[in-house]
Amino acid sequence: MIIFGIDLAKVNWYLVLYIVASIAGLVYGTNKVYSTGQVRGVLFAIGALIVLVYFGLRWFGSRIAKPTSWPPVINMCPDYLTYVKELPGCVDMLGVTKSSAGLVKARPSELPNLTLSNKNKVFEFTSEDVRSAKSVGDLQAICNRCQEAGVTWEGVYDGDVCVGVSKHEKDSADKESCLLSI
Repeated sequence: MIIFGIDLAKVNWYLVLYIVASIAGLVYGTNKVYSTGQVRGVLFAIGALIVLVYFGLRWFGSRIAKPTSWPPVINMCPDYLTYVKELPGCVDMLGVTKSSAGLVKARPSELPNLTLSNKNKVFEFTSEDVRSAKSVGDLQAICNRCQEAGVTWEGVYDGDVCVGVSKHEKDSADKESCLLSI
């Protein structure tokens, strides 16, 4: 049913009820407080109007879309490793690796002499490699390297499970189902 160009089926009737009740409550409350003093009545009206508008926006305003995948951003390097732009790769400057065969702590004086081929001091994968991974095999290689190095990487490898592979498989399945529906 359309009246004055407004489709009544699409109207948010809870919002209409809130506005009508807010106006009635604001007028009634201001009238009661105004009788005790003009300044009090005006201050009450302003304050009540601010509160009513706030809750109206809070309850009936548009919702902010939350990220559907976690993490929304993959860090440049595995957890607590430091990115070295000249390599490009990541090094353990803090000594956080937990595996005995993992990365060895690198000292700042060693950084100019490091190369990507030095596997016990340099972690060669970055977030760019994770983003550009096209297959499960590519991501599995990154996860295997995380396991060898004894590091965790939020959104990629949690120390037990290769999170990136399951996410990649789910994304591939979603793309396939989307293509099938077209």
